[in-house]
Amino acid sequence: MLSTLLLLMGNIGGAELLIITVLLLALILAGIWRLLRPAKHTVIVQQPSAPVSLADELLKLQQLYEQGVLTAQEFEEQKKRVLR
Repeated sequence: MLSTLLLLMGNIGGAELLIITVLLLALILAGIWRLLRPAKHTVIVQQPSAPVSLADELLKLQQLYEQGVLTAQEFEEQKKRVLR
């Protein structure tokens, strides 16, 4: 169908039509290859973080409790664990 359309456009001969067809096929195959090839694995290296202070840990627990992530019982248990 595409070749018929190109032939109707004017003075496009067989060689030009072949080149256009090959280029279109290459573009289609390149797109399919990008979709099917496995993704590259990314390795993330984390730098050692600074030690978390006792106050920071308690503040984080308090925020989780206020947000409703921790129940009162869980908050108290985690607070005792941090304070040991």
